[in-house]
Amino acid sequence: MIEAEDYAAMSGVQTESCVEGGLNVGWIDAGDWMAYASRYFEGGEYLVEYRVASLNGGGQLSADLDAGSIVLGSVSIPSTGGWQNWTTVSHTVTIPAGNHAFGIYAVSGGWNINWIRFTHLGSGGSTPTPTPTPPPSGDWVLIWSDEFEGSSLDTSNWTPEIGGSGWGNNELEYYTDRPENIQVSGGYLQIIARRESYGGMNYTSARLKTENKVYHTYGRIEARIRLSRTGMGLWPAFWMLGNNFSQVGWPACGEIDIMEHINTEDVVYGTIHWDAGGYASYGGNISPVDVTQWHVYSIEWDASSIKWFVDGVQYHEANIENSINSTEEFHRPFFILLNVAIGGNWPGFTIDDSMFPVTMYVDWVRWYQR
Repeated sequence: MIEAEDYAAMSGVQTESCVEGGLNVGWIDAGDWMAYASRYFEGGEYLVEYRVASLNGGGQLSADLDAGSIVLGSVSIPSTGGWQNWTTVSHTVTIPAGNHAFGIYAVSGGWNINWIRFTHLGSGGSTPTPTPTPPPSGDWVLIWSDEFEGSSLDTSNWTPEIGGSGWGNNELEYYTDRPENIQVSGGYLQIIARRESYGGMNYTSARLKTENKVYHTYGRIEARIRLSRTGMGLWPAFWMLGNNFSQVGWPACGEIDIMEHINTEDVVYGTIHWDAGGYASYGGNISPVDVTQWHVYSIEWDASSIKWFVDGVQYHEANIENSINSTEEFHRPFFILLNVAIGGNWPGFTIDDSMFPVTMYVDWVRWYQR
């Protein structure tokens, strides 16, 4: 992490006392800049996070290396309602190994900055590790995917859910559709969970669904996902619900959890939930899995069974043949969800506030059928 006031050179900016102690950099006008001496032991992809504030209007910064010889891209800064009402914005960039001057340039002014944090994500520019798992045989046909290659969420595929109702699990976050919580850049979807007061809750995040937009029965459904970090109270998930959810409710619609993770465990869970004359569930898990590294999480679902995989390794199977045990829910169309919850009945209510912001990166989501 770099404190904003620790610049090696600057033009136009001023330091000021921060309400939390120490200093921050403010009085930023368009054209002002700061340069920081920085060293990167590994080259590749980095998540760069900026803790910023703006009384009104927000602004924009751009980042570069070595006096503009490498342009890293720009980030929009939202209005936060106060010069020290901090929020965090981020982008994913590629930085070569070595010593560099990391520069920030104010494309537009009207914002303060408190610190800059770098998280190494991977090798970048080479084949990702692990290699994305291909379909297991030649008879799988890709019927839908989102590769997140654009600069915004494709709303023909996804609907952001909004609210802080607890979502049936006594969760502690408020889901929004803001860029603070949902970003698409660098070929990744980013769902960002933050510690901030919003909508009467103390945390914000995002929950995306393909309900009534992308929904099918059976297939191989998979996503390539990693987390920026883990912590107590964190609950990311890649999962599915029956597309009749709005008509019959839960659990009668059925639920397929392709990947769930809680707290700081090295365990990934796969589970089904349904109505068998009352709530029923059946689940399995696999460990150790380091969810801060890239993995492909998938199911293979047909009229006989649902099988769960991590990086092509099967670890669980549920029999649904002939709707055994009242599993008729799993012979109807389902839609996909991606979310990062904070707290709730399963992970508990002890939250590590030092972990925020936490980002779930999604490289792609794909649906194959035979």
